[in-house]
Amino acid sequence: MKLKFLLIFILTIVAYSCSDDDDKDKHDPIAQALIDDDLLVDFLQTHYLTPENEIDTILNNEIPLYSQVDIENITHNEINYKQYYYTNFVGVGKNPSRNDSIQMKYRGFTLDSIKFDENLSYTSSRSWFHLPQLIEGWRYGLPHFQEGEKVIFPDESFGYENAGNGILFIPSGLAYGEFGSSSIGENEVIYFFIELGAVVIADFDGDNVVNNDEDIDGDGDVNNDDTDEDGVPDYADIDDDGDGISTLVEDLDEDENPKNDDTDNDGTPNYLDDDDDGDGKLTKDEDVNRDGDPTNDDSDGDGIPDYLDSDS
Repeated sequence: MKLKFLLIFILTIVAYSCSDDDDKDKHDPIAQALIDDDLLVDFLQTHYLTPENEIDTILNNEIPLYSQVDIENITHNEINYKQYYYTNFVGVGKNPSRNDSIQMKYRGFTLDSIKFDENLSYTSSRSWFHLPQLIEGWRYGLPHFQEGEKVIFPDESFGYENAGNGILFIPSGLAYGEFGSSSIGENEVIYFFIELGAVVIADFDGDNVVNNDEDIDGDGDVNNDDTDEDGVPDYADIDDDGDGISTLVEDLDEDENPKNDDTDNDGTPNYLDDDDDGDGKLTKDEDVNRDGDPTNDDSDGDGIPDYLDSDS
């Protein structure tokens, strides 16, 4: 009996020990955000911007970057972060929102000045980005800058004058996080030199509702708005309400604005309403002939498809 209790006691200690080890290995994003900020502050206090627009270590009382940057307090996934940005020139055109498309040049570095990525040409396919698909550090940082003025050069190439440019200093939680990437380590703090050439008010799915207007909950992030809960956010979904009718087709007055079409006047436009006529029947269930197209079903022959006809 004593041997049995001794064995149980030993197994209990081992179990608790393993549990402690697991806790030590568990990623703590709150603690990591504080670590990242300490790293960024130290870096900014010990480095300066050279006349050649490069970052170097302070050796002769140069002006530290910390006295030249702005701080943005960001709450993302309920974690508080501090992101720092340096504005060399703000730009002259439109600011992007967090949900638009941009054309830009950039260089990316780790805090030990190892370059991990760059694009130095506006003619490169790698110069265009949809911000909803990028790291949060870019999505929050780039709206502080404005686009430039497009210029066509004698050789018919092009560039931008007076483009917004500066540096984004990004904590790991707004970059590549605890897993890193192929060229960036886990929990790596990084920074980017950026030049913002052009801003396009984006309509990613081409449904005549711009990305920003597909931010249904108004939190500035279109990635978490999915009306039909099909796993595809509205900004990338051509049928936002999942009723079998694309958003473009639900623009009934054909004014290229689906947002002002609301057949049942319930305050929800048809493209977000799975019961367009308010008759208590889902639009997709009013596909009487089951051909996958509710627009060609007119049970009472009055010229109004059943899904728009509350008296069908």
